[in-house]
Amino acid sequence: MQHLFFGGRMTATAGGTGALQASVDLIARALRMGAAADARLVEDTALGLAIAGSDHAIRVGAMLDAGRFFYITGRPDIGIRVGEAAKSYALETAQTKVTITAYNLLGACCADSGDFPRAMEAYAEGLNLAQRAGDTFQEAKLWLNTGGALNYGGLFRESIACSRKVLELGEIDAAAKTQSSFAYAIIALCALNLDEIGLGIESIDKALASASEGDDAFSVHNRVLIENYYTRLLIEISDFEGARQHAKQAREYANKSASPRSDIQASVAEGLAEAFSGNLDVGISRLTSTLARARELKLASREVLIALVKALEYAGHHDEALKYLREMLAQQRKTAEANVLHHVNQHLLQLHALDANSPIEDVKQVMRRMETHVEVVEGRAAKVELIKQKQELFKARIEAMERLAVAAELRDDSTGEHSYRVGRLACLLAKEAGCDDEMIFMIDIAARLHDIGKIGIPDGILLKPRGLNPSERIVMEMHAEIGADVLVKSEIPHINMAEEIARHHHERWDGKGYPAKIGGNEIPFAARITALADVFDALTHKRPYKAAWTVEASLSEILASRGQHFDPELTDLFLGLVSRLRREHRDLDHYLGEAARASPFIQARGKIWDTLKLAKEEYQSQFQRSMDLQS
Repeated sequence: MQHLFFGGRMTATAGGTGALQASVDLIARALRMGAAADARLVEDTALGLAIAGSDHAIRVGAMLDAGRFFYITGRPDIGIRVGEAAKSYALETAQTKVTITAYNLLGACCADSGDFPRAMEAYAEGLNLAQRAGDTFQEAKLWLNTGGALNYGGLFRESIACSRKVLELGEIDAAAKTQSSFAYAIIALCALNLDEIGLGIESIDKALASASEGDDAFSVHNRVLIENYYTRLLIEISDFEGARQHAKQAREYANKSASPRSDIQASVAEGLAEAFSGNLDVGISRLTSTLARARELKLASREVLIALVKALEYAGHHDEALKYLREMLAQQRKTAEANVLHHVNQHLLQLHALDANSPIEDVKQVMRRMETHVEVVEGRAAKVELIKQKQELFKARIEAMERLAVAAELRDDSTGEHSYRVGRLACLLAKEAGCDDEMIFMIDIAARLHDIGKIGIPDGILLKPRGLNPSERIVMEMHAEIGADVLVKSEIPHINMAEEIARHHHERWDGKGYPAKIGGNEIPFAARITALADVFDALTHKRPYKAAWTVEASLSEILASRGQHFDPELTDLFLGLVSRLRREHRDLDHYLGEAARASPFIQARGKIWDTLKLAKEEYQSQFQRSMDLQS
């Protein structure tokens, strides 16, 4: 699965002389070829164009083309830097249309780098600007990429809704209609993941029928993806000859570009087509070499691994398939951890930005410097003010981690509020237990990160609508250690409580929990508190595998688990707390989820759904139908 489609590009071709024209030509050539002898030169050239001067449209157009070049060549982090510079330059020079395009580019690069929350925020900003400007074409492109990002995040129903919005806009605007092919392709990919093959083939037929030819690397890559999806859909209905024909088409398009992404996608289609049409050895060999090539090029190899496992299972080589499946799980964990740590480090460096004359420091040095600053403040500030400063500093430091934790939960909780409700309920229980204000604050913030380890768990397990088998249960239980390891590696000061909660919130008082199987007071106090809040919220809300329980039934279950699953003294306090909160607040969810509504990520997602006018009840119904189909 791969995020895709800018839906066209905006190449700077007008005017320009001398150095400016040379810069424009350099970037245009790199994008057209999908390769560059010196990628660093392309980046420096693009960033250099942000220097104030004349020919604003030419400058920012070239910068956006450079961002697209880095996206298509598998370097979205550089694309983010260039996209941010292009957005700032476009805003400074009051170029509305180009600012919208920059938000689109930023969203695509953020999604591709694994920062799903930031991608949603960029798309929401772009959509707001496009709608206010009445630019239907730009709005269609933004809905297109929003759908792509949601698909990448495993939210297939939401993705389809966004893609259908593109098709609706195409009915009223001829320019927006040019994006229809890409919208149909995203719907087809979602249908493939939802196992709705009929919808997938219908959609990919329409994608192919409305696709336009293009000779640049980006347009060619989109055609390769369409042929790849067609190949995979036809395999699902055993049309192996048709699959081979579309795989051949994917290769022909990939050969027109030097893009390694296109080559990998075409090779996956070819390998699957060969394996399922009778040439098992050839297909498996092709997929194995494609996997090696993807690793060598440092491109995402998850899709190649999925294809290889599928081919090996079809061939009856179950042990070998299991080996690659385990590798895929390990890789997903490693990639997810690396993505989180990268984005957290970038956030910390941005948060503690140095002045231009300061020497370069790494994250550890920056944080030590900030701690020293807080200690200096202690000498001249009241203790209450000092505590407040430390709390705000900690809260700011974990902001990126919090957004990613919420994104990991979206596949389980479509509202995005579960983590916030658990944090609020846990801190209220800590207050009932007599904790001081500082401890109460830390539990509220730290408990929000309790399930961040779900970033490393595959969609197929998180979204499974029925009970997990023993092997799947083992994989699911890994989320506790994955989350704890990520938090430890982040090296954010005072993160130890969040790490303890993430690691031990599934331990049981009787010692039968996981991962360490410790019991009683051996379980950290904050983890015991969070366990009660987490189980209560999970019971009282709908999940892919269960209906929501009533509050009364949930409290009865918790009472029955007193002294077995939960700390008996904390259980007594919890039961009294929830009963009192229900009397004081008519809408308990609204009260407990208050912090979620201040989250830029949750706000951005809310704006998107408000625009789509998709009622929550309708979405839940669609979601449940998709779960039933997967079952």
